[in-house]
Amino acid sequence: MVKNTFSEVSADVPTTGEVDGVGRRTVIRAIAMSGCCLAASGLISASPAIAQAKKVKPEPGQRFAHMAGDKEGQLVVPDDVKLGKPLLAYPMDATTTQVHGSRANLLILMRLNETDLEETMKPHAASGIVAYSGICTHEGCPISGEHENPRMALCNCHGSTFDLGANGKVIAGPATRRLAMLPVAITDGTLVVAGKLNGPIGPPA
Repeated sequence: MVKNTFSEVSADVPTTGEVDGVGRRTVIRAIAMSGCCLAASGLISASPAIAQAKKVKPEPGQRFAHMAGDKEGQLVVPDDVKLGKPLLAYPMDATTTQVHGSRANLLILMRLNETDLEETMKPHAASGIVAYSGICTHEGCPISGEHENPRMALCNCHGSTFDLGANGKVIAGPATRRLAMLPVAITDGTLVVAGKLNGPIGPPA
């Protein structure tokens, strides 16, 4: 059983901090229908946001800001991240609270049972919380669907499934490239970026 958690998302100026230029535009708009996310094809593959993201990627020490919902633009705290439920977020500068809200900087946070984390993944997680690029490597849709297996993340556009307990590897296509993983840590009760993305983001060129 698959449940869609992504109905309509935009990335206009968040309520907290200042958003960079790319993030001032509407980033992703999708409509849930029959368990599918009808996002436009090639949101990332043909977008200049990829080039921008190569310059403004998540950096160690940054925090996370909610992408949408009642807490849009607010700081993500560890208790916000639930078991098996994807939370879409953007990186936030810890000093200026600037939210780097370009679509290429979209991230997915999810809590896993620690027993579901492969040993090589455990140093890059925090209390079972993992972070990945939130852009599907098939056609650039947001990774937003809940899967019956709480360690999996689902793209509602075309059904690609990724194992967040195993470095984001593809479990079911049509995507062929894994999601890039972002190390996280909890410092003074705050969820922070603890490293850099360990691979390319979005669909192959």
